[in-house]
Amino acid sequence: MKFRKLQGKIKETFGTQKDFAAAMGLSQPTITGKLTGKIDWKRSEMRKACELLGIPVEKINEYFF
Repeated sequence: MKFRKLQGKIKETFGTQKDFAAAMGLSQPTITGKLTGKIDWKRSEMRKACELLGIPVEKINEYFF
């Protein structure tokens, strides 16, 4: 799965995708779509996710690409 590392970080930090979605200001189905590759991540969403999850900008490729 493409976003397995990101999903692990979400679970570690927020516990659930629902709580992460709320923090992102997105719906849970939208987050699910993004994590399954059906909906593309916007650059601004990637930056916000990194801030919320404590992911250093230089590691963005490890989580999103």
